[in-house]
Amino acid sequence: MATSLEQGFVRAVAAAQGTRQVAYASALATYAPNGFGVPANFAAYTTALVAADTAYAVSVHSAATTAGISPQAVDDMTGLIYGNWASILT
Repeated sequence: MATSLEQGFVRAVAAAQGTRQVAYASALATYAPNGFGVPANFAAYTTALVAADTAYAVSVHSAATTAGISPQAVDDMTGLIYGNWASILT
């Protein structure tokens, strides 16, 4: 069973993931109607995706620090925490 700090971490990661998905959808909605074959549009689209991923990583690391979870446990985290659980690894 997860501690209250771990549950807070999971909720923070879920919120960060939701924000990232909204940013992805917004970037696609902006990119798609203006033409998939236009290089300038693609550059703006990929920049928006990178910015969303960076904000997500910062949020996850901040939540981990707040929960007392070692940053090494989330260093390579690029996706969801499947099963909605996390363990404190030190």
